[in-house]
Amino acid sequence: MNLRNFKFEKKVIYSWNNNIKSKALVIYPKNIEQLKIILKNLKKNKLKYLIRTGSCSYDSKSINLNMDTLVISLKFLNKIKKIDRKNKLITVEAGAFISHVIKIIKEKSLTLYSVPGGEKVSIGGAISANTIGKDSSSKISSFGDSILSLDVLTENGKIKNYSKNTLNKFVGAFGVNGIILSAKIKLKHMKSQNLLVSTKILNNITEIKKEFNKKFEYHYIQVDPFFRKNHYAISFQANSIISNRNVFKKINLRSYKIDEHFLKFLGFFINFFTWKIFYKLFFLVSKKNKELIDIHNFHYNSRYKHLIPKLCKDGLNDYEILIKDNFEIKIKNLFEFLRKFKIYPMYIIIKKLYKSQKKYFYQFNENGYAVAVALNKSLISSEKLSIFKSFLEKNKYNLNLAKTDEKQVILKRNDNKLFLSLYKKMILDRNEI
Repeated sequence: MNLRNFKFEKKVIYSWNNNIKSKALVIYPKNIEQLKIILKNLKKNKLKYLIRTGSCSYDSKSINLNMDTLVISLKFLNKIKKIDRKNKLITVEAGAFISHVIKIIKEKSLTLYSVPGGEKVSIGGAISANTIGKDSSSKISSFGDSILSLDVLTENGKIKNYSKNTLNKFVGAFGVNGIILSAKIKLKHMKSQNLLVSTKILNNITEIKKEFNKKFEYHYIQVDPFFRKNHYAISFQANSIISNRNVFKKINLRSYKIDEHFLKFLGFFINFFTWKIFYKLFFLVSKKNKELIDIHNFHYNSRYKHLIPKLCKDGLNDYEILIKDNFEIKIKNLFEFLRKFKIYPMYIIIKKLYKSQKKYFYQFNENGYAVAVALNKSLISSEKLSIFKSFLEKNKYNLNLAKTDEKQVILKRNDNKLFLSLYKKMILDRNEI
């Protein structure tokens, strides 16, 4: 394939959690016509491809098999085509970062539903993974619930528009059924650009359960991974507030090599004692705090958050566990297990979830709670990690399969023969398609 007419680079790409890396040839089509030419040439030369625009995908979801698998980035297909303030709609290309979209639409007192935490999540990526956010509700439980229509480039080079009942072929499909080009998305109105964010220290599991019964626009709870009684957990809640104050703080969300090297260096000093001190300070700084904060800064308060896995020399294992019933009992059993085997996660975050009203290719949402447990592989032995996996399986904890390859989604028949990531090959090898 002749690449002279296209922007491309050879680079090493990583999964977000730093578990997998691969040499890759990344090509950057500047428009849809170039993208069509690329796909036509790939098909002609019997080469494979995958889509990778942001850098927030977990494990093997956007890692190529080898240099014969071309990585296509949609970073130049990033235009906001239309903002309909009256009807609260936006039409935007798939390569746009959600962080950029929020920065633009907040000026019109609008924002997206179910914003994922990564600073470099693209619109197309959020749709393909059907991400969840801090504002899950019975009406909009995941990012897919806000999608009204999609323009998709099929393998035969045709652009088709999908809406309503046909969306389930692409929402949560990890890109295997076509390349999402643009989306029409439902927005939500805000009283202003600002949120009033407050915190509250919680002392036990019962208080955590009660706190989730309160209504906030955005809400999540972070648990001390050492389960100390004086600061067992901290609740973060936020609501829109009428305010004309400009409290926006410009944060450069680009990651630089110097930042990555600095965090890798700090990773050598993370152990039981230093991490325990960190969480002691974290709770001291965060408790009884009320702050007026811009919506963009609420979602992206630091460019370093995206680089957390760089602190983990051997990578980060993120298990997002769904608890549908018996919350207090299952949380208690989980936390007691972690304490017993002296497994101290990088973080434990809990969010309330609601079952989606629509059926998608893949969805994690049920009525219940999502518990994210992130393990630094440098601080946990392979034996303990195996015991932890066995505990989850034996006690029938459901995992969010979008964030772990420990169990694979049993995908339906897939017509896209060109699309092939490491993720898809693992499924194919296990005869699950």
